[in-house]
Amino acid sequence: MPLTVLSYLAPSLPATLFETLTAHLGARVGRDVELRFDASRSGPRPGEPDPFSNGEVDVAWLCATSYVWLTETALPMVRLVGAAWAPTDPRAGGKAIYFGDVLSSCGQVRSLADLAGRKVAYNDDVSLSGYHSLRMALQAAGVDPGTVGFVRSGSHLRSLELLATDDVDAATIDSNVWRRRSKEDPDLRSRLTSIATLGPHPVQPIVARADLDADLVQRLRDTLLEAHVAAGPAVALDHAGFLGFVPVEDRDYEPLRRQMAAQGLLVGTGPR
Repeated sequence: MPLTVLSYLAPSLPATLFETLTAHLGARVGRDVELRFDASRSGPRPGEPDPFSNGEVDVAWLCATSYVWLTETALPMVRLVGAAWAPTDPRAGGKAIYFGDVLSSCGQVRSLADLAGRKVAYNDDVSLSGYHSLRMALQAAGVDPGTVGFVRSGSHLRSLELLATDDVDAATIDSNVWRRRSKEDPDLRSRLTSIATLGPHPVQPIVARADLDADLVQRLRDTLLEAHVAAGPAVALDHAGFLGFVPVEDRDYEPLRRQMAAQGLLVGTGPR
């Protein structure tokens, strides 16, 4: 039976990254691998059917918010594989963290306080970097998120397109996506202004369904931690803005879990 791998993170992160890594994993662990993509959201939402509990998916890349939701149940559906990518972004310092860059195409928007009454693009309502982090930052800045005209774009790349055509006034973009696109399109970089940096956030984890063979999960972890020395994966990682993989544990996501609880984003919690 093939190992089924799902990515919720394309197209904002290149599909070729997941194709290359998945093929590498399959070759190293001696398993046929089937790769799937779900571009509808950054991961399962609370209360939604998930592809792990019924064994439909074995391994997945998803947003950290979704990982927290999936592990807040009495019987968690997933567990960390134990390796996550470290961005080339010097702000990350070689750690498995990233940021949200709040960008504006409007000269009148110079701070988070200026977003009240403005149109702001977000990729989807699961996303940490594109949605939840901005809402939390607005509240911390004394801005009611309800006064912001949020526009769902479907991906960070589409949010950038909406910014470039002045269809929205601002957007929070995954820092790895923005660094890559700003290098590919210097004109886009010159037209957009960064008004805030949010984070650091724990990067999007790779998870395994909870009952997947432990020895297999360990082999997947070991393979990922060494992926940067293999020619194909090294090129794909560098193109997407990553140095390679580093070890991670559940405790690396605990600060996010506390933030989500404080915002009433976990079952049984309310805003504090």
